[in-house]
Amino acid sequence: MREKIKYCEEVLPKVSRTFAPTIRRLPAGLRLPVAVAYLLCRIADTIEDSPDLSLQQKKRMLTLYANIFRKKEALNYEKFLDALKNLPAKSEDEKLAHNLPVVLDVFHSFSPSMQGHIARWVAEMSLGMRKYAQARQKRRFSFLKSMKELDEYTYYVAGTVGYLLTELFYFYSYKITPAVKSKLEQLAESFGKGLQMVNIIRDMAADLRRGQSYIPDELLQKYKLTRETIFEKENADRAQQLFNELIQDAVKNLDRALDYTLLIPKKETRIRLFCILPLFWAMRTLELIQRNTLALLGSEKIKISKRVIRKEFFLALIHVNSNRLMRWHYQKIRKELNQNLIYQG
Repeated sequence: MREKIKYCEEVLPKVSRTFAPTIRRLPAGLRLPVAVAYLLCRIADTIEDSPDLSLQQKKRMLTLYANIFRKKEALNYEKFLDALKNLPAKSEDEKLAHNLPVVLDVFHSFSPSMQGHIARWVAEMSLGMRKYAQARQKRRFSFLKSMKELDEYTYYVAGTVGYLLTELFYFYSYKITPAVKSKLEQLAESFGKGLQMVNIIRDMAADLRRGQSYIPDELLQKYKLTRETIFEKENADRAQQLFNELIQDAVKNLDRALDYTLLIPKKETRIRLFCILPLFWAMRTLELIQRNTLALLGSEKIKISKRVIRKEFFLALIHVNSNRLMRWHYQKIRKELNQNLIYQG
């Protein structure tokens, strides 16, 4: 089992540059369960995102995958492994999917209660991804039709993670009382969705170029754009307005993510740090995008610098046990973001 745990720990930074360093900040009792839960979710995401699987293959595999966690039927597991042969093993994500047996062995070493908390939300995510799975050739032309669908999609791929984490935090910490857990659950969905929206905005142009689109038809129609004309210089102003609307939507969720983090008892410093770091990084990413939104349409990937990452990490360490200071720092970034929105709007 030690070798299998080591595999999970070593593969994590290969498939997630954002969450791997924050997971390492968690208390020892949470580190491995959260890492394994993330890897299991990542496998579902790899199937849904694969350009090498047909729509029929994706839907069948995601159903089988969900059923592994819903019904614990060996038949679903064997069928899934057989279907997995259709997925290449070139990328780190794909290699992880092929190593599902290793990850599942570590998962099954957890207590039944811990397994139950993880299984419920991995299944929910997988079935949601099944609903929104698309064939590669169709994504550019028909994916999300409305803002409501975008909201539902981000719930399945990320809001579910917010609920999963809440269950694990509550299971681990006696300091998180049932009353606190109830309040966390009211905000958990936004915690995941806010971070996902930032990823969607940041990767929008790159996704479009590889045949994917998370921009709802409704929003494109509102600004009289298409997934092709959004790149044309003469449409820059309208593209800017479209991006601004998506950014405002992300910030609304991130506001609630801050409230979520501040509800976690101050004595759970490591859990608070795990939550606040991606939140500060997400806000800095939006600020960078907002300063030059149209850079999104270029070929260079937008990402905050290592200097900014280190600065926010240092500030998070200082502020982590003070709700007042964390809120003050968040609002400072938010104010800068709003000023850019007003100036550009």
